[in-house]
Order: sequence, then C-alpha cells, then structure tokens
Amino acid sequence: MSTIDEMEMHEIQGKADAANAMMNSAVFNEAFTMMNQGIVDQILQTPVDAPAERERLFSMFKAGQMFVQQFATLINNLELRKQQDEV
Repeated sequence: MSTIDEMEMHEIQGKADAANAMMNSAVFNEAFTMMNQGIVDQILQTPVDAPAERERLFSMFKAGQMFVQQFATLINNLELRKQQDEV
C-alpha cells in the first residue's frame, strides 16, 4: 500500500471521491446499520455466564467501526495532501 506522499493527486482524489460516495450511500448505510443492530441484539441476548461470546461479538462490532474509519481516512488523506502541496 502506498503512502499519500507516494501517490499522485488524482489517485488520492479518486479514492477520496469513492470513499465519500460509499459513506453517503443509502444502501451501504442501511446494511451497516442492520449489521450493527444485529450484533447489538446478539450481545443483549447473550447469557450473563457467556463473557467470551460477548467479547467476540463486541470485537465484531468494533471491527465494523474500524472498517468505516478507513473510508474517513481516505477522505482525510485528500485534505492532508492538499495541505502538503500548499507548503
């Protein structure tokens, strides 16, 4: 994977545009919300004596959050590159 310093501006712009489109996609957001709600529902239904299962489910929830954060990072890379180019 290239760093933003190694990428051409059009590559960074393209990735940022695609990430922005994904983050604003109604279908993506509906699917992501459904997935999160399903995980939360499972956590709430986990028996008190099953901490390992709750931890597993919580890890799944956090992984989804980290996945979405990657889209934000691609968008932020564009802003970082613009700032670097201004210097």
